[in-house]
Amino acid sequence: MDNYDFIESGIIFALTDREAFRKFRYTSKDFSTHADAFRFLTTYFDDYGHSPSTETLLANYPTLNDSAASLDLNYALKVFQDQVLFRRIVNTFQSNKGTLQENPKQALAQINTELNDISVIYDDDVISYNLNPEMRLSDWELRKEKRKMGNGIMGVPTPFTSLNRMGVGWMPGELIALFARPTVGKSWMCVQMAVTAVMSGFKTLLVSTEMPVAQMNLRTDVVLGNAMGYTLSHSALRNGDPIDEKEYGNFLEAVKSTPLLVCDHIEGESSISLESLQNLIRKYTPDLVVIDGIYLVTHSGKSHKAMWEQTHMLFYGLKNLCLSTNTPIFVSTQATKDASDVFIPPRADQVAYGDAMLRAADVALSMCMVEGEEQSRIAYFHKYRDGVLPVSAMELHWNVDKGSIYEVEDTF
Repeated sequence: MDNYDFIESGIIFALTDREAFRKFRYTSKDFSTHADAFRFLTTYFDDYGHSPSTETLLANYPTLNDSAASLDLNYALKVFQDQVLFRRIVNTFQSNKGTLQENPKQALAQINTELNDISVIYDDDVISYNLNPEMRLSDWELRKEKRKMGNGIMGVPTPFTSLNRMGVGWMPGELIALFARPTVGKSWMCVQMAVTAVMSGFKTLLVSTEMPVAQMNLRTDVVLGNAMGYTLSHSALRNGDPIDEKEYGNFLEAVKSTPLLVCDHIEGESSISLESLQNLIRKYTPDLVVIDGIYLVTHSGKSHKAMWEQTHMLFYGLKNLCLSTNTPIFVSTQATKDASDVFIPPRADQVAYGDAMLRAADVALSMCMVEGEEQSRIAYFHKYRDGVLPVSAMELHWNVDKGSIYEVEDTF
């Protein structure tokens, strides 16, 4: 096996070619034995506009192995890249050794994040437009079959009939953001979003940062029960009031195979982090992720940054998570106190650092109550991926005690 000295010497000599030097994407930190020689090479190019001769290199750095001067650059780069990758992986585990002993689960999340960052560097993400053009026909055929599975809808079906009628639901890689004042019903809408998906056979991960799984399950029971034709009452289940026990038992038996996963915490962590969400998605591979209360999700290792910076990193991190996992993610967040009237839809600037949310999200909508109509809500779209919607606002029937939430058509 070629040693580091020989390979790195060959790299240094090859980089005296200006074009090869221009394309080289590594830094002096990636060299284990000849970092000083690489820094000298870089400075020489900057100062003189051309490369030093082999003699000049050897005169300044006699430890360079001159027998490597004729080494093939492509071969040397392949070995060099493997060496750099190996060292970075080892350093990742070594730098997390202390955390690994104190909190293994937190260390695992951090290690996974750092390893993912490393993998991005070595992925060949840019490909030719003409590479495998026949695959696009196969992709179209796959989308056609998926649309048949989704009752004529491409992607994951939504609770909004007006959107579904367009033939496109929530698509892989999309970030969808809902914002509203407290008590308007964001958590109920998150449950409805998850139920709509699982009723069409899409595996869904429902994450709550605001309420425990037990409470979320009660809400899911009545919404899912309503969708399946059962008559359940959220208030009766919550308060222990008399119910039709046989019907409830039949319902619980019927939903045992429902492809719904629910999470309210991560073992060993004080809060749910973006990194732990990434691990959950990679582990369970859901078709849709629904996160109730995204503003309570943290970003590991970023607590020293200003709040606005953390918020921007959170939303852009979420969008990157959608893309890297090819999964649509629906999130809810709160409007600020500036949006004090629950009967008026909040604006994006009435969400903490809402500019980051709007930029990162493919779809953004708000929700408000309807004055004098307890069983109604209005959903307003502030942004839609393609810019065109059949309607900009939708009235929702809202009887959450019975789990009945749906769009009332032809009201706008």
